Amino acid sequence: MTSLWLYVVLGAILKIPKRASGITYNEKAVANSSFACRSGFYHEDSKEVTIKLLLYRTSLNINCHLYDISKDDNKENRRKNLLLYTSAGLAPSIMIFNSTFSKVFYFKMTLGEGLETWSIDIPREMITFNTDVAPVEQWFVQFTMHHGLDMFTSDGTLLDHIREPVLQWEDYFGDEIDIINLIPFVRNTKGTKSPCASDVAILGLILDGKINGIFLGVTKFGFMRRNTKWYNMTANICATLNDDCADLSLMNVILTNTHLIILSSLGLFISQDLCDPATEQIKFTRSDFCGFEMDDYLKAKIWYNIQCLANKEDYEVDYISLSFNKDKTLSQESTCFYSNDPFTKWYSCLPQRAKGEKLVSRRVVSFLVDAQQNTGIAVLSQQKDVLVWVNKLTDHRLHAQHKFPAYRFPERDFVPFGMFFHPNSHFLYVYGNQVWLSTDGGNTFILLIKLDNETVTETDACVYNQAIVFVTDKGNIFYTKAGLFRYARLTTVNQDFFSMYFDHLGILYQLSMNATSADRMAVPVMDVNTLLQYITEQQMVFYSHEPLNPGVAATKSRFYNLHVDKALVYGPGGSGMITKIFTHGNPPGFLSSVLVDILERYPTESSTISPCILNTLTILERAQGTNAYRLQLSTTGPNIFKASDREKTVVIPGASSFLIVAIVNDLNALGDATMPIIVPVNKVFESGTWFLYDFGTQNKRHWSILVDRCRYTIQQPDELTLNAIRYLDLGSKLHFKFRVTPVNIAYPVFHMPLMMIAVGRPSLLDVSTENHWDNTDSYIMEIMVHSKFFEQGKTSLAVIVTQASLVCDVTTIILTLKNSCSYLKTMHYVLHVPVSASDWLSGEDQTKHNVSAVSHLLKNLPVNYRPPSALGISVPLTENFYNADPSKPRMRDYFRRSKTSGRYKQCANKRNRSECGCTDNMKLSFSVAFSDCKEKVLRMKFPVSKLPLSFTVQDESGSTNLSTPYYITVIEVNNRTNWEISGSDVTSSVIKMREYLAHKLNTTLYNPDGLTISIHGSELFHFRVSTVPAVSFCNLFDEFQIYVDDAPLAFPGQYLVISISMISIGATIFVGFVIQMYEIQLGNVLQRKLLRRNKVSSKSTLSSASTASEESSKKSQQ
Repeated sequence: MTSLWLYVVLGAILKIPKRASGITYNEKAVANSSFACRSGFYHEDSKEVTIKLLLYRTSLNINCHLYDISKDDNKENRRKNLLLYTSAGLAPSIMIFNSTFSKVFYFKMTLGEGLETWSIDIPREMITFNTDVAPVEQWFVQFTMHHGLDMFTSDGTLLDHIREPVLQWEDYFGDEIDIINLIPFVRNTKGTKSPCASDVAILGLILDGKINGIFLGVTKFGFMRRNTKWYNMTANICATLNDDCADLSLMNVILTNTHLIILSSLGLFISQDLCDPATEQIKFTRSDFCGFEMDDYLKAKIWYNIQCLANKEDYEVDYISLSFNKDKTLSQESTCFYSNDPFTKWYSCLPQRAKGEKLVSRRVVSFLVDAQQNTGIAVLSQQKDVLVWVNKLTDHRLHAQHKFPAYRFPERDFVPFGMFFHPNSHFLYVYGNQVWLSTDGGNTFILLIKLDNETVTETDACVYNQAIVFVTDKGNIFYTKAGLFRYARLTTVNQDFFSMYFDHLGILYQLSMNATSADRMAVPVMDVNTLLQYITEQQMVFYSHEPLNPGVAATKSRFYNLHVDKALVYGPGGSGMITKIFTHGNPPGFLSSVLVDILERYPTESSTISPCILNTLTILERAQGTNAYRLQLSTTGPNIFKASDREKTVVIPGASSFLIVAIVNDLNALGDATMPIIVPVNKVFESGTWFLYDFGTQNKRHWSILVDRCRYTIQQPDELTLNAIRYLDLGSKLHFKFRVTPVNIAYPVFHMPLMMIAVGRPSLLDVSTENHWDNTDSYIMEIMVHSKFFEQGKTSLAVIVTQASLVCDVTTIILTLKNSCSYLKTMHYVLHVPVSASDWLSGEDQTKHNVSAVSHLLKNLPVNYRPPSALGISVPLTENFYNADPSKPRMRDYFRRSKTSGRYKQCANKRNRSECGCTDNMKLSFSVAFSDCKEKVLRMKFPVSKLPLSFTVQDESGSTNLSTPYYITVIEVNNRTNWEISGSDVTSSVIKMREYLAHKLNTTLYNPDGLTISIHGSELFHFRVSTVPAVSFCNLFDEFQIYVDDAPLAFPGQYLVISISMISIGATIFVGFVIQMYEIQLGNVLQRKLLRRNKVSSKSTLSSASTASEESSKKSQQ
């Protein structure tokens, strides 16, 4: 049996994939097995596993096993699966990803005694280095049996528990309580969730007034683990009020990226920054609005455009607004206010009235700030009209002039209730008793839903699968996907109050209270796939006829916009997609009609059920006093009309069709013509040239209108995630490619566009598309994006599969494009020789066996080393220490200026080096910020002449060499001057840039191509290379260090003079010491020497004189 399973597994492995590389959506294989991991949780009503993982400061440890949903999940079956797949060389893999990160990790293949699960231990540093509290995007995790095989795919989430702001305050929200005694007094609930992590959510209780206070429930598992913690925050709020807070009750609660906003009966309260260290009870401040009382706050509404501000840019800001449902009085500045983070200064939602503008009473229903176009959007109720105003924002203030002309909703009976943006996209929904959709930021709107006697009062949306739900005041729930102009009625909830909630994976939950559960909540899953079941060049038109039976309302016999893009499914077989709705009064009797694309052919009535089709049919003139035509059979016998043929449709190809409204006798019937102009009067049609269809209700209704099943797959070869973020620097380009392939359709799709794009801010980037069909009837769209303008901002790029069913997992792919510097974009100095991290980190004491070939190129810096200054090697003046150790003396600390300079960084206020907290990354870094930890530097021998300088720029798309149009500057961070740059290609562009930036730069600008450096000094040189502004959104820089060793004396003449002088002085001192030691009378010695020399000189003079006289006397005698 085991060998058989092994054969099946190997067969699955060896099976060649049917698709190319990349990600394919809406193509799910049905599998009976799935992964359950350590933090997996089984839903109450199913065996579906939702994996929720938490990441703490230590490594991420995961244990997973494979289970079969049709078998018991016990240790024996787990062990069998482990042995089966491990012996086949297979083990699970986990892919961790979000909008900017994706990485695959592999489980261990072990077969230890008693093991029943696969395990993996992932160091935190492999996922993220950061540990500070800040908005951070929750990761998605996907488990498969070996990455790339798509076997037993199981999805889950991973939450960074130590960084999520709201979770740091779990112990400081107030008193943790059991709310069982509050449940009878709850009349509604309000939910909110973290903008970056939908599994982190808060549910607030709205009480009936018999009990007052602020009570919130907090979850980090999307309300699934039944461990929601409830807090009484009344004391925290009352601490900010000077008056009695006995009437305090919750109206709404909003969780922004860094603040918790509570709208209560006594005002609006803003929490302190959630990123602050949590050491005491959370504090709130009250926002004061002059002229408003408790009754006003009871009717007020708060609005927030959800956006995740992880890796926040300078232009990204959170806004909230508060609207009072009333007309403005003389004591009130406005009835709607908005503010930006930190929500201390508030502005009116309506710009100041222009001079000469007519004074008209306006009430702001809702106000949002468009984060992409940087505009304020207000929905106004003005007399009998509903308007949308869009005004630009500058420095958080509204312009008086509109960006677009005011949009006036054409439906005069539209009563607005609110407005929201789908998260991280530019799809704007205005809702009330109708729902309108705008894709251009409020310039135009398209009607999506029209309701009768009910109003949408609550919404929720999912950023992952783009799903949206609308909840009405009558408990009806409507479902749609972002960007689609179709919707479906999901269900009706017969409860007094409830809330709808999407978790981070897009699973829809209905939240309500339940006193018997552990956390006092009922959280059933809303199965969206029960919506159910479109696309060919062959079409049919279906007409809805007025009721033939008395007592049936005509309004129930019409087609509505609700039916667009639904499937008209016929029980005996066949289906079609409703693509258009028409309402009309002609032809008589027909109220509306729909255009249907055939998916599967509808069968005609057989001769067994309707024998009349074997007879010859003649169309006669209309019967007197009626609009119905007479349908007459030619011969009597068995092939005649039957009573059951009433409400069936006579179809004659090329002519009008007829709905049989009455059976007169066996040979005659009356029928209403769908196209009276082309009725073939007095024409005879033989059997086989006319047909019958049964789409009536006489013989029970055999048809239904349902949401169609998913018939399109979407392929993205670049493996983009559904909500990916991509950065564009100035001048950079991006290219995206999408392929949509129809599946399970009756006829080939030919030249019908299957995709469209919606750009949130078209003026920011240059976006162009190319579309075509390939030979497999797949529709391919290529999108080219080019950053041409030096303007920072962001825009969404939504790729919408226009014909996709609502039950497709993916109908819209929303990319966020940021025209700014990527936080992943860095510049790196390229060493002239590769040096491994182990060489940099290895200790000084190395044996001959473990010394690498490049170890001699590295210099171990002395403890507390500082480079020389212009005053000499022995006079360091820089503030930067290298290889710092506070427990040891400072090197070359001889002079006063040296003693007063120099500051520790990592080692500041530390006793020894072990307390400095130097990590391996700090030791490897060339940055001056981590100089305390730097132990080794690159070593070069004197002279360093024209050393080539090479740099690379690395981002999420790869690495490229730094070249023009980037221009750079080079400085020495320790103010050393005996070095020079050469080899730069001085072009006309470089000269112009130097002139243009001369007033901004205090150093020379260089072209990075062909750059070299020469160093004329000794010891450590620490350089910083930076790109200049105006050529990139990024301020790129990197640093490198070179230690020049074995340098000759810098000034030998000077040293020679000093040496000779020192020797002379030393010799003089030594001679003096000897004279003093031996009591030598130097004066007497010199006198004796001089006297002896004088005597000798006198004797020699006399002898010379006598000799000369003798010679002269001899000459005279001669």
